[in-house]
This record gives sequence, C-alpha cells and structure tokens, in this order.
Amino acid sequence: MSKSKIFLLASLVFLCANFIYLLYFDNQEHNPDFVFGQFYSFNAKVSDADKKLHGWNLILDPKGLEDFSGKILAYVNLYPEYKPGDVISISCKVYQPEPIVGEDGKNFSYDKYLAKDDIYATCYRPRIKLLSQEKNLFFYIFKIKNYFWQNLNDYLVEPTSSLAKAMLLAARREIPDQLRTSFAQVGLSHVVAISGLHIAIIVWLIQSFLLFLGLSRKRSFGLLVLILLIYLCLIGWPSSAVRASLMVTMVLLGPFLGRNTPSAYSLLLAANIFVLLNPYVLLYDIGFQLSFLAVLGLLFYVRFFNKVLVFIPEKFKIREVFSVTLAAQVFTWPLIIYHFGIFSLIAPLVNFFILPLLPLVLILSFALSLFGFWAPLAQIFAWPLFLVLKTIIIIAQYFSKIPYAYLQIEDFSLLYLFLSLGFMFLLTYILKPQEYE
Repeated sequence: MSKSKIFLLASLVFLCANFIYLLYFDNQEHNPDFVFGQFYSFNAKVSDADKKLHGWNLILDPKGLEDFSGKILAYVNLYPEYKPGDVISISCKVYQPEPIVGEDGKNFSYDKYLAKDDIYATCYRPRIKLLSQEKNLFFYIFKIKNYFWQNLNDYLVEPTSSLAKAMLLAARREIPDQLRTSFAQVGLSHVVAISGLHIAIIVWLIQSFLLFLGLSRKRSFGLLVLILLIYLCLIGWPSSAVRASLMVTMVLLGPFLGRNTPSAYSLLLAANIFVLLNPYVLLYDIGFQLSFLAVLGLLFYVRFFNKVLVFIPEKFKIREVFSVTLAAQVFTWPLIIYHFGIFSLIAPLVNFFILPLLPLVLILSFALSLFGFWAPLAQIFAWPLFLVLKTIIIIAQYFSKIPYAYLQIEDFSLLYLFLSLGFMFLLTYILKPQEYE
C-alpha cells in the first residue's frame, strides 16, 4: 500500500473515531466543582467583542473566579461599549450552557458549540464597571477595525452597510433577519460568511493583483501570505476565517508556486491538525464543516466548470469567478439543508447574477473603509458600492418571492446528510472532474 493511501486511511479512521466519540460518548463535565446559577462578582478582561443588532457579545477571561476555568460569554447592552483589552468589574448570575431544542424538535448542542471556543459559562445583563484598559495588540487591531466599521456606517445606509461589514469585516450579526432569510432561500448565505469560498475569492484577487504588477510567483507567494495575515489580524482572527485561510492556502498555493501538489492530502492534513487541536470543531463548528467541503469542491470542480461554462465570457475573469464560487457549493448543499432546512432550486441562476459582483464589493468596501477620512474620495467609492450592494439585495429579495424558488425540507436527518454527501463523492469519482484540462 502506498504512503498516500496509508495517510488517507489513517486520516479517515482518525476523523471517524473522533466523530463517533463526540456523537455518542462525550460526557465530559467542565468545571464540576463550580456552582452555576448563582450570583458572582469578579474581575475580567474582555478578550473579544461582537456587535449584534440589540447588544454585544463579550468574551471574558475571568480573574479570581474560584473553581472556574475557561471563558465566559456575557450578553450586554449596546451602550456603553467595551473593547478587547478592557479590564472590568462584573456582577451577574453565571449559568452553565445547555443544549437547546428548536421549534423543529432538533437538538442544538449549544454547550458543546461554545466549548469549542473554550467558553463554559454565560451571563446576561450584568452590572459592569470599567477598571482599566490594557493597550495590547488586540486593542489597536480593534481600533483599526472600528475605524473601518465606522466609515462603512457613515457612507452607506442600512441594510447595505451591514452587508458590507459582513462581507469585509466578518460582522454578520447586524444583518436584519428578513434579509438573512432571503439570502438563505436563494442560496446566497455564502456571500455574507467568511468561509472557504470567501477566502478563496480574496486569495484570487490578491494573486491576480500581484501577478498583474509583474512579480514572480515565488515573490508573490510571500506577499500574498503576509497580506492574508494582515487581513485576518484586522478582522480579529475569527476561528472560521483562520481555518478557511489555512485550508485555502494549503490547497491553492501549490499551483500558484508553479508546482503540482497532492492538494486533497494537504486539505486532509489541515483538517487532521484542526481536529487534533480542538476535537469539537468536527461536530459543532459549522464554519469548519462548510470551509472543508467548500475547499474540497474547489479542488475537484474549478477546472471542470471552467470547461463546461463556455457560454460565460472570460473577460475580466468572469467565468473564473463563477467557476470558483459554483465549485465551492458542490459539496456544501447537503450540510446547508441539514442545518438550515432550505434547499434553493433557484440558487444557480441567482449566483449567476451575483457572483461576478463579489470581487467588486470586496474591493470597493476595502477602499471606502480605508479612505473614509477624506470625504471627496470616499464618495467616489461609496456610490458604486451602494448601487452594487443594493442590486444584490434587490435580486435576493425578488427571487426569494418566486413560487417554488426553494424547498423547505423538514427532518433532514444525519443519515440523509451522509447519504447525500456519499452520492456527491460517488458522482465525483465517476466524473473525475479534476482531470479536466
């Protein structure tokens, strides 16, 4: 047996064993000596802050909270605002996260979902007093992100500003629920998520720009990685974006350096590393699952769609953008149905109209957020960006109202998920799309 087959077999055994353990045997109790449901007063440092429509989610590192280890998720009001690095005194009831049963009867393991980020407690509407501010690296990163955020707020109106912030700064929680639903119904949820597809488009944009400047592939490689690291730093190192970036770079940068690499094995190696470091991502991190499947689609189907979609013009790389985005969705649709209960029949048509606009949105959003201090220049970027975002919103809302544009699928069980993925893998084995030249 070849080394590659041994690695493939060992990886599958490792991932399956972790999956089965998490699904049936993981009864680990965190902080067993800590008494939950009681009122506590303690000091803490804000390690992350995530803005929602009606408040903030603060990730806290508690100090001196006896018998408790890990982080606490605090739900606080919009004002006053707290930033990463803030040292606070906080008083609240500390609760232990529990599984949630949805309206559809499905169990959501909220406790395990938080545990993947080392969060083992929650508190609501706490009393907070600011004690001091640690001006560390995360403080300055947050200030830069807030500057970008504010510029998009100042020059765009809702819901275009929340959409721009989601696509550029990984801030999805401000998008109105109705618009989020419309995007899901027409198969555009990937547009507002920093996932494998999103990072793939960013890598493609940076790669195209560096090669346009005439840099060699090897020199461009170093700059590309540096720019990608700066971008991840800017958006606060969200775990989904970090994992997606590693997967995309491991898979896509081999050809970029002018040599062929066993990309599928690189992707599998990345997955093994993530699961080894944090087993919970395998079962409870939707972003990890979507990124893995999206990048797998990129591996096998980009060249295939480039050859099949001959009716799409190659000018401005429109066919390439469409091929990348379509390929990223080949394996993700069963997971979307499983988690969200929606199968969009109209998604290919809607994506045909929307996908060529995504690189333009990212470029204009970045330019506006960077040059927002100079109003005349900012307006030059703001107006076309507003028109493009408004066009995306109108298309999504229009097509979501068409009868039978999507199917609401109930009871799409784990068995159906594996059968659907198995069918796609079998189809891929038969078609061998990666061999298209």
